[in-house]
Amino acid sequence: MTGLKRKVATSIVGILAASTLGACGSTAANATPTAAANAPTHSGTLTIGTYTSYETFDPATSHTMLDQQIMDNIYGTLLQVSPAGKLVPNLATHVAVSASGLKYVITLRKGVKFQDGTPFNAAAVKYNWERILNPATASVQVSNLGPVTSIVVNSSNQLTVNLSKAFAPFMDNLAGPVGMIASPTAIQSEGSSYGSHPVGAGPFKFQSWVPNGAVTLVRNASYWKAKEPYLNKVVFDPILSASTLVDALDSGQVQIADVLGPSQLKQVQSSVAHVSQVAGLGWFGFNLNQTSGPLSNVHNRRAIQYAIDRSVIRNVVFHGTGALAYSQFSPTSWAYNPNLSIPFSDTKAKQELALAGNPQGFSFTVQAQNTSKYILLTQVLQSELAKVGITMHIQLLALSTYITNLNSGAYQADFINMSGSLDPNSVSYIFDETSADVVKDGFDDPTVNNLLNAALATPNQAQRKTDYQTIAARMANDVPMVDLINPAIIVGVNNKVNGFINFPTQYFYLGRVSLGSK
Repeated sequence: MTGLKRKVATSIVGILAASTLGACGSTAANATPTAAANAPTHSGTLTIGTYTSYETFDPATSHTMLDQQIMDNIYGTLLQVSPAGKLVPNLATHVAVSASGLKYVITLRKGVKFQDGTPFNAAAVKYNWERILNPATASVQVSNLGPVTSIVVNSSNQLTVNLSKAFAPFMDNLAGPVGMIASPTAIQSEGSSYGSHPVGAGPFKFQSWVPNGAVTLVRNASYWKAKEPYLNKVVFDPILSASTLVDALDSGQVQIADVLGPSQLKQVQSSVAHVSQVAGLGWFGFNLNQTSGPLSNVHNRRAIQYAIDRSVIRNVVFHGTGALAYSQFSPTSWAYNPNLSIPFSDTKAKQELALAGNPQGFSFTVQAQNTSKYILLTQVLQSELAKVGITMHIQLLALSTYITNLNSGAYQADFINMSGSLDPNSVSYIFDETSADVVKDGFDDPTVNNLLNAALATPNQAQRKTDYQTIAARMANDVPMVDLINPAIIVGVNNKVNGFINFPTQYFYLGRVSLGSK
């Protein structure tokens, strides 16, 4: 949940706008962006300072947004999200959807090869998706692929996906990890170590990964987009200290700082770098494990929710950026309900504690990543909760342990930073639907399950909006998680960097980025 997204802690995989490719019927997507006539020459090394280390570069098993940012440049995606929040063609040029929503015919770009020379074709896509569906893979992308019954190769560049029931997010998910297609040859040859030796069809090839250190990508000279990428090399360098990351940006050691903490906004020197900020599509909060202990009591969970002043979190931890969150759906999502609000009230918190049978309060432990952001956040929350008698102990963990505990349910409370995508399903289903639960928190609401699955099975956005807003209200009442902030995406960019776009999905497409002389 350094970007749960796409799932979890990631992850994980909000909405800017309805997809232009998301309607029933046949939709053309054949336009191909072309490089400008005066495109930069192939040169330069771009160094990106990142806020955490990496987990895996296997799209089927990756949990974190940072992994997926890197993978977007190794693999590319079948469809892309434009800066305007619309789906546009990429490795897929055309998607036709049946009126029933049960059949998708996907036409792929011809003449593309993976970076190891393996043909990028319909058989490769089928191989990747059947691997996701195979329980032995333990893929976190199963729910994002949907209720697939069969995948049929029609020709070398076309395949048909048949579903058992309509799955509204399918098209949007082709722009996420589901749409990142790996070389079957590489998967078979690398076996369990594939995640450390990825091979895709994107603008950059994987070169190296230093344990707990930098990941280096190099230009894919055979990339299908003419003249791209412009850079010869991209280095992702984990710099876990927020202040050190800003220093590295201002000194020119890194040319992009991803993601800056809100506290670093004023530290970026305008003569050297600038800040790129866009409204995010995800949510940030913490999960409450209700399987046992004091958090199994809904009144204790409600007491936590009432006792937290979100505006304090926004101002102190996020330095006034982002929006106060009362659900998983951000204000930029068509599923957002502006009328849903949760009051900050110590009085209500104490009333809930009395109903729980512990009017003097209780204690629980929250797990967090061992970074300056989480240290500050947990300290602020600790102070807020103490005012009503709730003692929050803090356990700081390395990222790998943090994710392992989250996926296994070995926690009482644990933070989630969920990035968003075009469909609200991406920020809700894997946490809220009982059978898909990736955080093992014990939340089981049959009504929520039914609404989530009904929203997946209809293309009617108005009905889906009603369903998601009902889900949000029920979640706010039962409190399996406390939503705090819909974060802004804040990136520091050196003034010499040209062509960089800060996407609301938090992906970085680097194919058109170059280094100039500003």
